[in-house]
Amino acid sequence: MQQEISKGAVLEAMRKELGKESAPGEWFVVDQTLINNFVDISGETGWLHLDVERAAKSKFGGTIAPGNLGIALLPKLSRAISAYTLYPRKYSLNQGWDRIRYLDPLLVNSRIRARSRLLDVEERSDGSLRVTVEFWIEVEGRTKSWVTGVKVGRFFYD
Repeated sequence: MQQEISKGAVLEAMRKELGKESAPGEWFVVDQTLINNFVDISGETGWLHLDVERAAKSKFGGTIAPGNLGIALLPKLSRAISAYTLYPRKYSLNQGWDRIRYLDPLLVNSRIRARSRLLDVEERSDGSLRVTVEFWIEVEGRTKSWVTGVKVGRFFYD
């Protein structure tokens, strides 16, 4: 028998975590195979992503990952550290992203990891919780993040 999930307990626990930065996630390497596979799905066919020889002669010195790959990787990178994934619910729905920014190009074979911060949680009239979490992807050895954004979602308990 599945244990009852207490929305009230989740809401109380989340309110205590507001504004706190998460621990970093695990490091992950973005290699050319991953970039190629993402481009096959997304259709982002820019030469800076795919043409290894031409990109090597660019100011970047190699291919760079499409920015949207960062958003696609966030669930994987943040699963163990994000308030969006750590709190129980029957199901959740992603309502979208706010303030997505690509701050610095990501060079092929870079190591990245995610961090997050719970910005807001509010109970809605339909009984759900509206959860707002800021994410950013750090790049090993660099001061600028690759991607930042704020995810808005709803947690449901009925």
